[in-house]
Amino acid sequence: MSATIVQSGSYLLEMGTGNLLNVFTLNSATLGVLDSDILEGEPEFADITSYADTITYRRGRQRVVDQQNQAGLLNFRMADNVAGGNLNPLYSGSTFWSASEGVPGLAPMRPVRLSRSGVYLFKGRVTSYTYEYQLGGLDEVNVHCSDDQLLLGQAVLPAAATLSQLSGARVTAILDNAAVAYPTSRSIATGTVTLGAYAIGTDTSASSYLQRVVEAEQGRLFVSRSGVLTFQNRIGSTLAAPPATFSDAGDIPYNEVSIDFDQTNVVNRAAVTIEGGTEQVSANSASQLTYFVQAVGISDSLLSTNAQALTLATYLLEPYPQPRYSRLGTSFALLTDPQRTTVAALEIGDTIQVTKAMLAGGSITQTLAIEGIDATITVSGGHAVTLYTSPQVVLNFLILNDPAYGILSTTNALS
Repeated sequence: MSATIVQSGSYLLEMGTGNLLNVFTLNSATLGVLDSDILEGEPEFADITSYADTITYRRGRQRVVDQQNQAGLLNFRMADNVAGGNLNPLYSGSTFWSASEGVPGLAPMRPVRLSRSGVYLFKGRVTSYTYEYQLGGLDEVNVHCSDDQLLLGQAVLPAAATLSQLSGARVTAILDNAAVAYPTSRSIATGTVTLGAYAIGTDTSASSYLQRVVEAEQGRLFVSRSGVLTFQNRIGSTLAAPPATFSDAGDIPYNEVSIDFDQTNVVNRAAVTIEGGTEQVSANSASQLTYFVQAVGISDSLLSTNAQALTLATYLLEPYPQPRYSRLGTSFALLTDPQRTTVAALEIGDTIQVTKAMLAGGSITQTLAIEGIDATITVSGGHAVTLYTSPQVVLNFLILNDPAYGILSTTNALS
């Protein structure tokens, strides 16, 4: 059953045991009915919430320039003394022992899920299960988990031809490849760029290839908190209103906010070359005079044309450093319960609004996109969340005859 963390909410941590529930059973009035779900059964999950004293999870990235398709991580620590020895993987009498397999129920590659008040915070698989005996002390279990991007890192593609297609269609084709056979839980955007019909070489890493697709699109690829592999279009603008507004005077409170004003973020020369194409360069000479040449390059882009390569090079330019809120942290102890529910449900790619009062007077408000989420949950300290962000532009729907929203501009969009 779920456990209540003071000033945070009700949490449930579960791990698959390897046993199946609701398996087809002959002559059973309920389980003897031919049904696809009954035939396959469903995995049994053990509630291990009460044994854990520290839980951390991390998804996404801290900066836009970081590699996008990194697997999300979940780690937690448990005390076997509290569990009465049932967490020991050598104990065949454990209530979590997998009778169907004759092996420890709590083991690597078992499914794991963490939720708050019925809303998932993380879904993935166990990668390691370490049991540490301590003479005269607590016997501790440290469990490390990954989301299902782990499966992409283990998949290798065979040599294959490709079609000229939108980036979203290419992602789907890779996921559907027999060598990958990624689970059907996915949400793939159409994409905004067309990729060329370039052959895939033998023994190509599926994860590395998808990173090249993300690089061409400049979108996001991640597993959501509910376990859905998600591909998003090019980053930069959205029609979605911010689901969360943070400030130091009203709205959702925070206990830390960082301002990023860094020369290393400057890009004043960007070069992109497609396979078999010519280098396409976009540069800002005025920025180079001040900050010297700060260059990025993509030498084997999957984009289909030189024109798209030039558009991407221009998109990558950041000629001048701009101060922005790059990280925000909040503790659930500071929030009301509705605010905790809002923050817990935030997802990578969501838009937030952050307002900070200035010491000299007034305040500065910025609209940002979430790039990464780090969190720690402890019995004594509750739930704390850190959000890593990137600049975001919120567009308005075009409204005919409206004095503000009826003008075609950079912030009013048809769709």
